[in-house]
Amino acid sequence: MHISSNEILTLLVSISIMLTVAKVFSEFFTRFKMPAVIGQIIAGILLGPTFFGHLAPNFFTWLFPSTGYLRGIVFLGLIFIMVKVGIEVELSSIFKQGKSIAAVSLFSILIPCIAGFVVSWYIPAFSGTYKSLPTSLFFAIVTAITALPVIATILLDVKIFHSDLGMIILTSAMVNDIIGWIFFSSLIKTVETGSIAISSILTSLGLTLFITIVILTLFRYVINELLPVVQARTDWPGGVITLCLVLSMFLASLTEAIGIHAFLGAFMGGIIMGDSPHLNAHTKEIINQFIDNFFSPLFFVSIGLGINLITQLSLVQSFLITLVVVISNIIASLIAGKISNNTYIDSLAIGIGMSTSGTMGIIVGIFALQYGIINATTYSSIVVMAVATSLLAGPLLKLILKPKEEVSLIELLDNNFIPDCACTNRNELIQQVSQHIQSRYGYDAQQVARAIIEREQLMSTGIGQHVAIPHTRLAECKKPVVVCATHLQGLDFDAPDGKPAKVIFMVITPQHDNDVQIFIISKIAQLCSNPNVVSQILNAKTNNEFIAILKTSTHIMAMEEYGTQPNY
Repeated sequence: MHISSNEILTLLVSISIMLTVAKVFSEFFTRFKMPAVIGQIIAGILLGPTFFGHLAPNFFTWLFPSTGYLRGIVFLGLIFIMVKVGIEVELSSIFKQGKSIAAVSLFSILIPCIAGFVVSWYIPAFSGTYKSLPTSLFFAIVTAITALPVIATILLDVKIFHSDLGMIILTSAMVNDIIGWIFFSSLIKTVETGSIAISSILTSLGLTLFITIVILTLFRYVINELLPVVQARTDWPGGVITLCLVLSMFLASLTEAIGIHAFLGAFMGGIIMGDSPHLNAHTKEIINQFIDNFFSPLFFVSIGLGINLITQLSLVQSFLITLVVVISNIIASLIAGKISNNTYIDSLAIGIGMSTSGTMGIIVGIFALQYGIINATTYSSIVVMAVATSLLAGPLLKLILKPKEEVSLIELLDNNFIPDCACTNRNELIQQVSQHIQSRYGYDAQQVARAIIEREQLMSTGIGQHVAIPHTRLAECKKPVVVCATHLQGLDFDAPDGKPAKVIFMVITPQHDNDVQIFIISKIAQLCSNPNVVSQILNAKTNNEFIAILKTSTHIMAMEEYGTQPNY
């Protein structure tokens, strides 16, 4: 294979520029608590025909050719992004929660799908066409699909990722993504065949479901058996990363070969890798970092390179699409909340979280544009909608989840400090802390420990930096209970950074008061974001030393919040 000198130069320069600009904008957006991928998309828009391509069209055409090797690398970026999204899906969490997320998942798919289909069928200003079955089916999917990585980032930012509410939002988004991608791949296959009849759509859906079941059963079993062998016999983490990439590309090739698009195979490959109990959170984070720092920026910058907001943007259509996505998801969550006995605030928060279409909406739009289901203007409107919902979700969640009455973390923790625990695993520590809670508050220690351990099995509570926040909600609990325990060697709470938890805050809150749980967990996460505070707590030997550290740290945080520089 021969590559000309000009092709090599163009490829290397274009990739260098794309990665550099993407990194600059990612860091800028991250510092302002906004999703990095939105910064990458905006970087692409500035590099693209909207701005730079408009000022220097000849240089833009040379630097970013519409065909060639760069296009292939960008497509690999899409495949590996789907792998990352799949890894974030935890099938075990979905199965364990069962009924608790059934209503939210059902209505968050059903109502947005109906809204997207009906509005696009009858309102040309919304869909760019009139009574087109493929277009209406596309809008049914794009209205309901969520952006799992973006949602996870937003939940971490607003400090509710590890709360019960955060788990409901995240798990429901997992279900949405699985169902959404299955239906969308069926739609793509139907469009490729040229037959848009209901019978052909059902046939494509049946084949897609069959392949999905095969991958999630047979291939999942093989990976669970193979992964421990790879971890034991190859260098870590290289062997695991290679297995993940090879598996995903093989399944992507398999689904492409049988007429279902490659992205579904990559997505399913990520799911069965991420769901394996042998793949810990630290290894997942390494795989994510590999994808996030090369393939992901190239892909999201390329999105901006492909749209011209000067000539291909309809503000009316962008507004209508965003409005339907947000309102339909909020209505769905409010109905589901009535059935599930969630509070109005919790239901509203779930609706806002689930309306984050983000990156997945854009990816769906790319394929719809490629197959002629939508036009370039509609695609640009979908990009604007994805950016808008991703940017609005965080501030809106912070606004509505602010508790009416703040509790004092210091008062809750006073005389609830257990230094230097001598446990060998996290279950023993949970049981020891539960005994302390029984002796001081009268709650049954076995019931408390059982509730905490069951919650741990749904989703780990290690937040990183040697800190974990195991928690639960109890019907008999009237007021919040928070206990801090330290362990010098550290215990495995499956934190994202792989570090053992040495400072463990155990939180019990009333059954129907989700606000106070979110507040406490967010305050602990904020407090322990400073490694020096964690180190000081670990070295504390008495309750007075511990409370003194909390008061000093809380005072410094308060001054920093109001822009005053503390004197150290």
